[in-house]
Amino acid sequence: MDVLLLSRIQFALTSAFHYLYPPLSIGLGIMLVIIEGLWLKNRNPLYHQMARFWTRVFALTFAIGVATGIVLEFEFGTNWATYSRYVAWIE
Repeated sequence: MDVLLLSRIQFALTSAFHYLYPPLSIGLGIMLVIIEGLWLKNRNPLYHQMARFWTRVFALTFAIGVATGIVLEFEFGTNWATYSRYVAWIE
């Protein structure tokens, strides 16, 4: 395996994870708003337990999305520097 193939595989894996986790965290955020609203309205402890659990899952997916986004940004800069310059209008 050469370096070009390995960098393409790395970019493919990173972008696949990044395409999954940010939309998942957006959906979980909306779900958390609904669950918290139900808990504030009904004061049912089940909603509070659900919100605590899904908040932890949300934090994990958000952190993974941020981590893959940062790595993806560096991969764009190192693997496709000319493309990054063209898109970002960097002289």
